[in-house]
Amino acid sequence: MSTSDTSYFDDYELPGTKQDENQRSMLVNAIQLMGKEYVGREFLRWLMEKTKVFEQEFPKDLTLVAWNAGLRTVGLEILSLCSEANVLQHILTKEVIENE
Repeated sequence: MSTSDTSYFDDYELPGTKQDENQRSMLVNAIQLMGKEYVGREFLRWLMEKTKVFEQEFPKDLTLVAWNAGLRTVGLEILSLCSEANVLQHILTKEVIENE
């Protein structure tokens, strides 16, 4: 990777910093908005399914093990954001919200 390839990551802040807290707050707000609509909750459920959060696999291929671990890391972060946004129960149970 050249220097220009890595400049994309210059804005990354370590967890616990003020910028990280602001970014997380924006993500929680976005998930709250998605959680208000059926299609948004279905999208979040689909993301968690595709990132294999609810699956157990024990492949022999170590590359696949690493790939799945990365997927689950993303999925678990989405799960955490959904919990903070108070929409996790609706996503996991496919609960219908009144006035939809």
